[in-house]
Amino acid sequence: MKPRALVSFAVVTAVVTAAALVTVANRYWISTAAATVKPFPGLLDHINDVTEIDVKAKDGTTVIKRTDTGWAMADKHDYPVQAEMAKGAVIGFGEMEFTERKTARPDRYARLGVEDPNGKGAKSRLVTLKDAKGKTLAELIVGRPREGRMGGQGGLYVRRPGEMQSWFAPANFEIPVNPAVWLEPRIIHVNPKRVARITTVQPDGETLVLYKDTPETPHFAFKNLPPDKKLKGEAVADDMNSILSVIDLVDVAPQSEVDFSKKTWHAQVETFDGLSVKVDLIDRGGKPWARLSATAQKPLVDRDGQPDDAQKFLKTVAEVEKEAAGINARVGNWAYELQGYQAAKLESNLGIFLEYETSPRAGSGPAGGFGPVGSGGPDSGGGDGGTPGAPPAGDGN
Repeated sequence: MKPRALVSFAVVTAVVTAAALVTVANRYWISTAAATVKPFPGLLDHINDVTEIDVKAKDGTTVIKRTDTGWAMADKHDYPVQAEMAKGAVIGFGEMEFTERKTARPDRYARLGVEDPNGKGAKSRLVTLKDAKGKTLAELIVGRPREGRMGGQGGLYVRRPGEMQSWFAPANFEIPVNPAVWLEPRIIHVNPKRVARITTVQPDGETLVLYKDTPETPHFAFKNLPPDKKLKGEAVADDMNSILSVIDLVDVAPQSEVDFSKKTWHAQVETFDGLSVKVDLIDRGGKPWARLSATAQKPLVDRDGQPDDAQKFLKTVAEVEKEAAGINARVGNWAYELQGYQAAKLESNLGIFLEYETSPRAGSGPAGGFGPVGSGGPDSGGGDGGTPGAPPAGDGN
């Protein structure tokens, strides 16, 4: 090849290569380059005008409203929701920034969970913030979360309705699909060390009474234990003191909608310092539902006469009266679906503590209704329903 031809060939090659690099660079820029966008400018200035959060998913719409007493779920007869979750969502929208362009191809939306919420199998949520007059202040399709990578910030994949482009937005708030996750979960909490006596009554009248004489007594004793019966061990009922330590709801309904008149289990938990909590339980469609009430009664021990360690967790008469009033104010009109393992303890009968004996209803759990103690675990059934399984490889660009 002649020198002049060789030079010309080299120039052409360089030009083609440069053009190719520019094309690739442009494509990369379009899909992944930082391009910060504030989707709701000015929303933070009107954050107090937001009075409603609508979360629309394929199974329906959850409506959360700000009432005179705080944030509540309209679909659940204005039962309180977790205030920090509702506030976090509103403020999160106001502070939101889109920082990474993601796919603009509808066939890849599902990888990020930003498809049309009305579509078959959709896992996205259409979240709408409204003011008191029903005016939309912000609206966004929210997809799956992305965990922080290599120390980076986590966030959400999102897309504005009517736009093709999807985005990644750093965020530290939740938008659960499952309505129950929004609800204030804790029904009641009683320190296990305070529990002095537990009474359970089966629908057929069989009664079990467990008790301790003092807060320092190491194990529960069984009242009127038949002489021909043998316990599995002296510590067999020790974990029953946690019977009201963590009682969280799965679902909630007004008591007027739940029939407690037939085949009801009863439980009463009494503390050394005078709190008495009564629980009625029924099997409602294979799920345990309960109603609760509390009273302040005469303490079973003299608090001032107890060791210093016991006085730290035992309450005064005035404190117990305030506690009982607070419980009743919170639970008085409501019925709650409980986790199976929670109901199992409240339904306990003598048979589960004895050697070579089982519950009266074999195969249906030690409490005779809702599975073995510990089944399901504290998070069973409590997932938000809005987090898909393992994320797909890549972001779907």
